[in-house]
Amino acid sequence: MQEIRAITREKDAGIKANDLKGTKVRAANGKEIGHVIGVRLDVNTFNLDGIEVDRGFFGKDTFIGRKYITSLSKEGAVLNMSPVSDYKGLKVFDSSGKEIGTVKEVRTNEQTNDISAIVVGTGFLKNDAVFSKSDVEEVGESIMLNVLVDANAVKVGGRAE
Repeated sequence: MQEIRAITREKDAGIKANDLKGTKVRAANGKEIGHVIGVRLDVNTFNLDGIEVDRGFFGKDTFIGRKYITSLSKEGAVLNMSPVSDYKGLKVFDSSGKEIGTVKEVRTNEQTNDISAIVVGTGFLKNDAVFSKSDVEEVGESIMLNVLVDANAVKVGGRAE
């Protein structure tokens, strides 16, 4: 095989795809969400399309597109968002600060990180509550809603009625 050019440090400041395999992937909040198991390139442009991430024993392997990646290095990948699947298990509070329950399920628009609704377990022998994306005020260590929830109401279509 003929050499096209010599490898020099100035021209080859990038990272080899193989060097990324097994490195950590961190969400915007710093939480480790998995490890890189593959790198995908766009077949037409040869640019980075995204990375494949092993989410661990209980997680589902995930493809993360280029637009969600802030940086890549030999230490791993840093994302500019947190996967909505990580919302599962977070406590949920209504706009008055009253605890409603914990997230049981996150519904997304197709295969994206865009929430359409969250399903909240409100307690043993109680109905689950479904809240739409517009009901969510803030997400951090917990989820704060922008609506009041009446615990005695029947939850329908994303809001207590």
